[in-house]
Amino acid sequence: MKRIVFMALALAALYAPASHACEFCTLHNGLGQYNNQGDLVSVTYRMTTASTTVDGGSAVQPSTGEKLVINTTQLYYQHSFSDALKVQAVLPNIQKTASTNGTTDDSSSGLGDAILMARYTFWGDATQFAAAIVGAKLPTGAKKDATGTTVFSPDLALGTGSTDPLVGIVYNHNIGNWNYSADALYKIAGKGYDGYQFGNVLNLGLNGYYGFHEYFNAGLGLAGEIMAADKDNDGTVTGTSGTVDNTGGTVFFASPALQFTMKNFYAELAYQLPVYRNFTGTQLVVDNKLIFSVRYAF
Repeated sequence: MKRIVFMALALAALYAPASHACEFCTLHNGLGQYNNQGDLVSVTYRMTTASTTVDGGSAVQPSTGEKLVINTTQLYYQHSFSDALKVQAVLPNIQKTASTNGTTDDSSSGLGDAILMARYTFWGDATQFAAAIVGAKLPTGAKKDATGTTVFSPDLALGTGSTDPLVGIVYNHNIGNWNYSADALYKIAGKGYDGYQFGNVLNLGLNGYYGFHEYFNAGLGLAGEIMAADKDNDGTVTGTSGTVDNTGGTVFFASPALQFTMKNFYAELAYQLPVYRNFTGTQLVVDNKLIFSVRYAF
């Protein structure tokens, strides 16, 4: 099996659990745990489905019938300046559809917020290392107005309208056919469209992979996200300035994965399912995510 190493963007592969935070579910690392010190490009398709309304951590019964589906096709590129310094660019195309009891209420599609990041390895070698991450999410995604208004719609927007700094750290260790990694990434949200400000987000990840065949690896991870409440700074979106009700919370996802590798070509099929969630107030939350990625290194 090829040597496995975790790329610094791994945590950014996590996805926001609540519809109000889905501006950050547009990034997937494109099989980042594989070491390649040169350039690489990947394409990822992700389907995220939110159809469960929770109050705190418990599902609301009977179901409200609300559903939000987000299909994202993401282009990811890495350039290597040296063995220690890498830069990555991510450009997502997003399609969102909101419905109630099977009837479409509203939808949006187009370019989402681009992300630029850099990773610097400050300790270790190819088998065990730690790296720092810095970057920013850029306001390239379009504003989406709520149906029949000119007011920003947080759930269906393709972008936030804000430039959000990103900082993080990742640790990776390879032992034979096993790979283990732990990572953290923090997003500092800025003021965006119509004065709306999504909450800051801390992502946490713990992952393991085992090479059971020359061409196949099996993986299992735990992905967590801790979100602060949103703010409506001007009161334009919600009608009241200040902290937005029913936003913020904590969620953890179990994430099994199957990977195929052959020379410089990689493919991965992954699934994410929530195993713990505790939200503030009543929110529509993600039920599952299906992710398919292909990557080529050159």
